[in-house]
Amino acid sequence: MKDETIHQIFENALKDPELFSTIDIERLLDSIENEKNEYLDEKTMEDITKDIYEIINEVFYEDEKEEICNKLVGYRYVDLLHELHKGKHIRWIRHNKNNKNDNNQKNVIGPKLTNGGIVTDIKFLDNGTHILCKNLIGRFIQYKFDDCYTFQKLSVDEQLILMAYEHISTKKP
Repeated sequence: MKDETIHQIFENALKDPELFSTIDIERLLDSIENEKNEYLDEKTMEDITKDIYEIINEVFYEDEKEEICNKLVGYRYVDLLHELHKGKHIRWIRHNKNNKNDNNQKNVIGPKLTNGGIVTDIKFLDNGTHILCKNLIGRFIQYKFDDCYTFQKLSVDEQLILMAYEHISTKKP
């Protein structure tokens, strides 16, 4: 539902000539140039969704896939550390050391999507890179980035950029 609202806003913005007269184009372009959004270059919402589905398809059992994908609507998969932004909400799934297809293990707890938290710090330690975040109840949680699949919430600006690329790609011959 939230995606439909953003999509409607974007479509209305394209159709409403009065809106363009109220937008400070220079300021908008400056803000886009100042933000590091190169990880979104030429990507669409479909590309972001496909990235997430590929991870979920690899990690979860068939009956869990749809539910997990629905929980990650509005997120993007972060595989490169420099694409992770402080101050934004993340969720993660630990790499399953006990492969889901390994039937020899008993009482194996399968992969789990965490509730996550807001990224507060990125630490470079002797044993790897750790992400420190604060959850909804104010507790700090730290996890090892290399041991998890990380998903970061898309901001409204990022969603609009993705929709703009999608709009541009549908207009190309």
